[in-house]
Amino acid sequence: MTTESPFVILDVPNKGQSVFAVRFIPAGTSLFQEPPIITVEDAQATAKIVSLNRAFSQLSAEQKTAYLSLCNSQPASDTALTEVDIAVLGIWKTNTFVLDDQGMINGIFQMSSRLNHSCLGGENAHWEWSEEEKLMRFWTDRDIEAGEEITHCYRPDWRMGTKNRREALMENYGFWCTCKVCESPEED
Repeated sequence: MTTESPFVILDVPNKGQSVFAVRFIPAGTSLFQEPPIITVEDAQATAKIVSLNRAFSQLSAEQKTAYLSLCNSQPASDTALTEVDIAVLGIWKTNTFVLDDQGMINGIFQMSSRLNHSCLGGENAHWEWSEEEKLMRFWTDRDIEAGEEITHCYRPDWRMGTKNRREALMENYGFWCTCKVCESPEED
């Protein structure tokens, strides 16, 4: 059995960094697990910025570099914030995962945040958060062929038509979805 990573991160025009299988990956395979770079309990906007900035300032230089390398599709326009604060907040809004059932604890992850979106039914991976171990785990939902992008559904709770879903993804994540579900002629 090979211990080599089954995926690679590549730069893709108009998508940023994306994760692709380098070999066949069977359904049910554990892709990776990782601790969060940052977790913040959700609060009012001002308190969230303070909590997020406090958490960011406590990161190592390597962790700060990893965080700041993530996609930022939500640049803030608040002139009261510094350039770094704007980047930290925008990256947070773009990449955060809700980690609890109440929607109060959110986290950012170095690898998990690299996986792009495909709408429900088109994704090939899913994640699980272990509160006890403080680890994010990604698993394959189906067989993934070499060269295929590894994706997950950002919002499986969004059960709406293609037009509304695409508009919601644009508003919340800054992209117009072109996944196979949205591009399907059967979609409404």
